[in-house]
Amino acid sequence: MILELLEWIATPCSWSARTNGLLAAQIGIRHRAHRCRAAWKAHLDTCRRFVAKSVGPSPADETLTILGSGHLNDFDLEFLQRRFIKITLVDAVHPIEIQIRASFSRGRLCLIATDLSSPNAEIEDLVSRSSWTISSCLLSQLPLFSNEDSPALFDRHLALLRKSPRAVLITDVAKCLGSGHWQSLIENHPLPHPTAEWIWTIAPAGESGPLAEERLIHAFAMNG
Repeated sequence: MILELLEWIATPCSWSARTNGLLAAQIGIRHRAHRCRAAWKAHLDTCRRFVAKSVGPSPADETLTILGSGHLNDFDLEFLQRRFIKITLVDAVHPIEIQIRASFSRGRLCLIATDLSSPNAEIEDLVSRSSWTISSCLLSQLPLFSNEDSPALFDRHLALLRKSPRAVLITDVAKCLGSGHWQSLIENHPLPHPTAEWIWTIAPAGESGPLAEERLIHAFAMNG
């Protein structure tokens, strides 16, 4: 708890991100990822493989935008930096270790701090000019820090991805609390058939309750 408080104090970010819980949530993800690293490993490895397969291995003079980049837990950043000449990370809060990493990247790793529940014209233009855009484990989280109805948030995010020439979407679409009953996280907003799907044990038994919590992940390779 003390480490999380110190990180909350030390991380440069907007005041609104501090007061609406976005910074606290970002820090909480880091510590949960550490506690649950064994349970998360298969999911994170699968995310990395899906992204690598989607964008291909060939180096090119191309650019990449990552929406909801967070701690980059689900990305192989070394691979992506070999693959793309410039990567722009977009999130409401950028963890301090990512800010440090970007400062030593010689401009190849750029950061934009903004609220992705309501992307502005700058973000729309960035996505439309990027060779690839990736949204990973963000879509279902948009309603958590917004007063808007979920369908409007989902529609806006999917429309943003469609502005990119090529895009990857990875999102949890349902959750299960150990009972075998799956509850939709993308209620009344069906997505097309996924390119791939898998189960993520987001909280092993004892992490946030007596039962394990699992998420159903759908991944899509999209053309704009």
